[in-house]
Amino acid sequence: MGCFFLIGVLAVFPCFGQEKAVETQTKQDKWYDRFEFSGLIEVEAGYGTVDFDAPNEETEENSDLDLATVELNVDVKIVDHVDGHVLFKYEEEDLFVDEGYILFSGSENRPFYVLAGKQYIPFGYFDTHFISDPATLVLGETNEGALVGGYHFGKERVDASVGLFNGRVNEIDSDDAIDNLVASVKVKPFENLELGVSYISNLASSDAFSEQMTREEGISSYVSGWGAFASFSFLDRFRLIAEYIGALDKFEAGEVYNSEDSVARKPAAWNIELGVAITDSLEAALKYEGSTDGDAGGGEFMPEAQYGAVINWAFLEKTTLALEYLHGEYADNFQTTETVTVQLAVEF
Repeated sequence: MGCFFLIGVLAVFPCFGQEKAVETQTKQDKWYDRFEFSGLIEVEAGYGTVDFDAPNEETEENSDLDLATVELNVDVKIVDHVDGHVLFKYEEEDLFVDEGYILFSGSENRPFYVLAGKQYIPFGYFDTHFISDPATLVLGETNEGALVGGYHFGKERVDASVGLFNGRVNEIDSDDAIDNLVASVKVKPFENLELGVSYISNLASSDAFSEQMTREEGISSYVSGWGAFASFSFLDRFRLIAEYIGALDKFEAGEVYNSEDSVARKPAAWNIELGVAITDSLEAALKYEGSTDGDAGGGEFMPEAQYGAVINWAFLEKTTLALEYLHGEYADNFQTTETVTVQLAVEF
């Protein structure tokens, strides 16, 4: 009888220590504590000229000032080893979900991960000091619904991943199926050096390059692509970035850029940048980039050669002002471009 009475009292009047533990656990499990928010706002002003080779074409001038990009990242901790991520983006007067995936992560003993959902697949590197996207990104960046799995080796000095996705561009008379492959290996042998190679089975499915395909019914066969990069920091203030993205085979004549093109195309792009931290808040960089078969003559997809400079000034915490100049030359002397861009960016 005494035991039942004691149990009843404890059930109705829990001790102070138990009450405190319950209160602490409740606070830790608050739903809003599982969320993390971050974002980016970019405002850009630009001036550019386009000088055509044709003698009867006048030089074009253009300028603009506008909100260029807004990003809002939402990361949520579901349970141990399960996270959710959504990236909302405003760009070119459109608001859309740029990323949305579920991340399964392993433990220290088994450092694997799986990404399922809309994501930038692990093809290419695309890092830059500049405001404008490098030519390698224009050719190769791919955002798709995908399933990607990876594994870290050697205390995360090696990252190997492989994935499957359904690309934007299919082969003629083929099914609309998950038949595209991506694979990547990144190595960090030293803290200041990172190297990597990647492969994609269908280069035509990249975001911007897919818009250069000329046939709605698709292409005759998939053309795979590969990429390689190196990022090297030295002397505590210099950083060198070098990257190459290219097709492993040729697209048939007329499949890309221009349906009347009589030449088979094997596009490739490269980018080399050297940046220097002048002070803790001031950085400058130079670049040289270019392409082969970047367009079919008379196009504007990628410049045959482009060089320029940029200055990035972090004049306030998480606030950067950048000034960029680029000079571009296109294939067959079709046109020469000069652009100056000023960007004000804040992160939060």
